Amino acid sequence: MATGGAPKPEEETVVFPDWVMLERIFRKRSHDDLDAAGEAVNKNKTAAPVKIDSGHSCFVSFTLAAPPGSSYFNLHWPERQGSEELLAFVRAVDKNLVLFDISIPDRIRYRDAPPDLFVYTASAPPPPVQQLPRRSTKRFLARQFTTGILQLKAEHCYIVADLDVHLKKEGASAELCVFNSGANDWRIITEVLADKLPDLWFTDDVFAFDGRFLCWVDYFSGVVLCDFSKNVDSQVLHFVPFPGGIKYPDDARFPRYFPGRFRSVSISQGMMRYVHIDNDFHQTVHSGWRGIAPKRSKRRQKQLTHKITIWTLNSKFEWEVHCEINLDCLWAQPRYRGLSLPRRLPEFPVISMDDPGVLCCLLRAKEFAGKEWMIMVDMNHADLQSCTDVNVEDKFSNTTQLSTVFSKYLQKANRDGMGQH
Repeated sequence: MATGGAPKPEEETVVFPDWVMLERIFRKRSHDDLDAAGEAVNKNKTAAPVKIDSGHSCFVSFTLAAPPGSSYFNLHWPERQGSEELLAFVRAVDKNLVLFDISIPDRIRYRDAPPDLFVYTASAPPPPVQQLPRRSTKRFLARQFTTGILQLKAEHCYIVADLDVHLKKEGASAELCVFNSGANDWRIITEVLADKLPDLWFTDDVFAFDGRFLCWVDYFSGVVLCDFSKNVDSQVLHFVPFPGGIKYPDDARFPRYFPGRFRSVSISQGMMRYVHIDNDFHQTVHSGWRGIAPKRSKRRQKQLTHKITIWTLNSKFEWEVHCEINLDCLWAQPRYRGLSLPRRLPEFPVISMDDPGVLCCLLRAKEFAGKEWMIMVDMNHADLQSCTDVNVEDKFSNTTQLSTVFSKYLQKANRDGMGQH
């Protein structure tokens, strides 16, 4: 309800980025009780109250930064509710929707039960948060990287879906566990595989595409697309392999070893883009190295051409090269040298949602250690656009970041709210 008068200074100066790179792992903010948590987020335009059907209550908020800086998901938890080992995780995003989970360890649950799932909708403060109904089927929703969210273009509702792939001697089969917000229920759908999936399929990420598709990614293989604009109860999965013809050995594909470290798939300017950074990391991994970064032979390092390539998926579902740079050109650039940055491979690439020729990456002084920077690179000119130090508190989590525009909807809601005063 409008109260009249001019907007407060903090309301006038709130500016949210058009898109952000969102870390999946939560930041816990502890408070004495729920009132203290509410007071702490009172002026935060991203904050929203969360009521859990177990009787717990809390607040969520986001710390937002323009790329190449990272953004974070905060959980404001009243300590009087207990749950010291509380966990939360951002699973997926689409437009103004953020799908996240909260796991309360001391809650009485059956073994391997999935956490509670919630959907945050970026809008005028406070943004609404909906808890999804629970599913009791153990094989669904327990894995954090297999669940996606899609805001349907033709309807005022969204889809949440989890993919379960069964690999058998006679071939792969798949099932989907699908929640439709319009019907407010879950359904199990047995899928038809239009294309043969590769052996050892493992889902590393899920993202929405074109208001129609949910896309599951195996970074060692390719992308599986499912079109939800048609009959939700009968789906066909289509597999699109990655370009380049790279074959990874089974002893790299099975233990995984940070599959998103040198490749990513995301949406930029409405098109699907695939990034690959040339490296020998997974080609030299052996199963005996579990948890330890493998050593590379000097001979192999010399043979490898260090390039970054971005492909675009065209209307025929074929990959086309969009742009490519030689990293030697980037390393030799005056600004790069002037900042005394190490001549090391960038990692965990994220394409700008506004410009497919701009790439954000992590740069580390040492293998999985040392000083860290987030850099932004102009892929059309092998030019370093910006560089941001990563402080000790914000150390990179070794998980792929989610590129999302939900912050843009907060900005719009903030402007609309100011206009009502």
